[in-house]
Amino acid sequence: MLQAPGPGLDLEVARRLGDETAPAPPYSTDSETADRLIRRLEQMGLSVTCEQAGPIWHCSLAILIYRSRERLATGAGPTRAVSVCRAVANLPSRSFSSGAR
Repeated sequence: MLQAPGPGLDLEVARRLGDETAPAPPYSTDSETADRLIRRLEQMGLSVTCEQAGPIWHCSLAILIYRSRERLATGAGPTRAVSVCRAVANLPSRSFSSGAR
């Protein structure tokens, strides 16, 4: 089941980043906050690719391993912000917060 944009999805993204403080930033509903999220993911070593196909945005999160991109998670939604958040929520349960601060 897809998480709807809003505080619940935002909190899940924050938890995946190792930030348990509430309320979470509006990652899924504010494009500027989503841009900061993308920069943070890239600083953590993840490759973030977003593409729009018709009315749907798709986001892929990957990591480079020996010159090869390994996809870790994907997400889709009506906006780029939602697709990025859903991809983060779909990351493996291992926390990627070690490089985030």
